[in-house]
Amino acid sequence: MSDISVHSNAAEYAELPVRHNEDQLNADLASQVPLEVSQSSLDSAHTKTHLLLQCYMSQLTLPSSDYLTDTKSVLDQALRILQVRMDVSADQGWLVTSLNVIQLLQMVVQGHWWNQSSLLTLPHVQSYHLACFRRPGKSSSLPRGAPDSRAVVDNLPELIALCDGQMKTLNNMLASDMTPQQVDQVYQVLTKMPQIEVDVELRGWLEGEPESSSRQFNIGHRGGLRPESHWLQAHADQEYVLHVNLRRINKSRPKDSKVHSLRFSKPKDEGWVLVVGNVDSQEVVALKRVGYVRGQMRVQLSLYTPENTGRVVYTLYLMSDAYLGLDQQFDLCLDIIPPSVEAQVNSEVQDDGRFR
Repeated sequence: MSDISVHSNAAEYAELPVRHNEDQLNADLASQVPLEVSQSSLDSAHTKTHLLLQCYMSQLTLPSSDYLTDTKSVLDQALRILQVRMDVSADQGWLVTSLNVIQLLQMVVQGHWWNQSSLLTLPHVQSYHLACFRRPGKSSSLPRGAPDSRAVVDNLPELIALCDGQMKTLNNMLASDMTPQQVDQVYQVLTKMPQIEVDVELRGWLEGEPESSSRQFNIGHRGGLRPESHWLQAHADQEYVLHVNLRRINKSRPKDSKVHSLRFSKPKDEGWVLVVGNVDSQEVVALKRVGYVRGQMRVQLSLYTPENTGRVVYTLYLMSDAYLGLDQQFDLCLDIIPPSVEAQVNSEVQDDGRFR
């Protein structure tokens, strides 16, 4: 069962109207959407909800104004339902489900599928524009649209980095296919999209240290074996606190906290979800929702280390609750050493969040 199907079965959608002969209209929509629905329940409010969500994210034309009204009703309730589902899945420790729910939240806000190019969430950008997004100076001798993996810019973070403070770069890509006003609108949205820099510290008691230690993770590693210095020691079965520092590094700061969305039915504030997970066991270790990052924000997440000694890699996910393609993830490498009675006695959290 897909995550959209699970969402559509929420009790809040049981009262969505299915009018006379709409089962036939639903059957026609079912033949157009990418995910299969049960042909035996086309008169069900939950099946109609499922179809409306798929039509919304596929940008399909709806058969009547009633369906537009019903779609707005479905979307109006979607965020609240997904927030509850996120909390429940995290409480149960379901890592894959939690990440899927957050991804569905992004799809609902942007009105696009996760496997579509995130560039399509920009104003005026259609599928035929994607070939225009190329790195400067790459493959200039190739015919337009010819495949070249070195030249293509296929995601928002890369385009943001190329065009940050460089309107000319974007104009060179799009000037032949868009008006100057349209290119400017794309640029304004790009410059406001959040660019978040992340630093992570582990704080807590370590035997042999004079006081509660604070050690910074190396989260910039990309591939290959990690040096010994990247592994931070921590006692088994011990509470520690991750201090995650989030810093907005945009050259221009937006005037408000509203998310850019071309399709969602009402304004939404930008927010983030921090998830710490164990990929091997597919368990959520910690999850915390945070709001708009205007300048700098420090977030604390408490976690307990495993009971067994040995090395473990946790993954920190920084996930947008509104934008597709802007998520980040980092490995947190822990060397779990035997538990310490001294550590357990001395690890008391003070009101200011520090250990003593």
